Amino acid sequence: MTTSVPKSSLDGWEMVVGLEVHVQLKTRTKLFCACSAQFGAAPNANTCPVCLALPGALPVVNKQAVGLATRAALAINCEVQPVSIFARKNYFYPDSPKGYQISQFDKPLALRGWIEIGTRSDSSPIRIGVNRVHMEDDAGKSIHDRYAGATAVDLNRSGVPLIEIVSEPDIRSAEQAGAYLRVLKQILEYVDVSDVNMEEGSLRVDANVSARRRGDTKLGTKTEVKNMNSFSGVERAIDVEFARHANRDRRAIGGDSDLHVAFGREWLVELRDLVALGQIGVEVVLPRKLRAQLDLASGGDGHAHRQFHGAAVHHR
Repeated sequence: MTTSVPKSSLDGWEMVVGLEVHVQLKTRTKLFCACSAQFGAAPNANTCPVCLALPGALPVVNKQAVGLATRAALAINCEVQPVSIFARKNYFYPDSPKGYQISQFDKPLALRGWIEIGTRSDSSPIRIGVNRVHMEDDAGKSIHDRYAGATAVDLNRSGVPLIEIVSEPDIRSAEQAGAYLRVLKQILEYVDVSDVNMEEGSLRVDANVSARRRGDTKLGTKTEVKNMNSFSGVERAIDVEFARHANRDRRAIGGDSDLHVAFGREWLVELRDLVALGQIGVEVVLPRKLRAQLDLASGGDGHAHRQFHGAAVHHR
């Protein structure tokens, strides 16, 4: 049950939000094998020794996925890195047969981008920074309502190519978060890197939410709300979490030491136990070619999402 917080109790507090958006790339096959990446097949039909993580199976990266990820990074004004490294993110979950996820950590595909979501009253643009874009493979899917007293696992989605777009903590309201997500979805759809079908899980959002006193510059302790697949759901979750944070911190400052102890610790870094697996190189000519396509479609102003509706794509 959600407890409402009087708006007056939020006065003097500032919301700080960063978003992590997971986007399935529009490839015919998975990131490291030739299995189909299409949605809707019979359970476990699109699997092979690679995506089942059988002993001796070795991954081979999907060149088309790298190209689409690069196009997406350029469309949101990121700097594509000449070398990016895949790393192993170790964690156990039943729908992850490898026991780890292949992701990127200290050397991602692209860095330092931005998305413009509107203008202020003085006509200056509102820009949300993009910290990074990195590639990774998806996990399978646990199904809890198929069999009584048991959980089924469908590994068709295991190994499907994703990009994760990580914003800077520049968002200050649920409305800004919704605007950021809607503009980002439009850009990705227009440059034809994903179908961004949220009902099928092609776009999923994690929100990192914290609160701080207005005027403070130090970030507060955050919580992460994971795997949301609707913009209205993201907006509601952000508002609820911000109210909870502000009310909690207000009472803690007022002398409720137990509350401060219970909620005051820093969260552990999510990316942990990373082991480098291999690197990919993005030749300078590829970003130049894709940037030229985007500029041509947008009239050379760099805002490709305004007019660009996708170039021909040959799926692997």
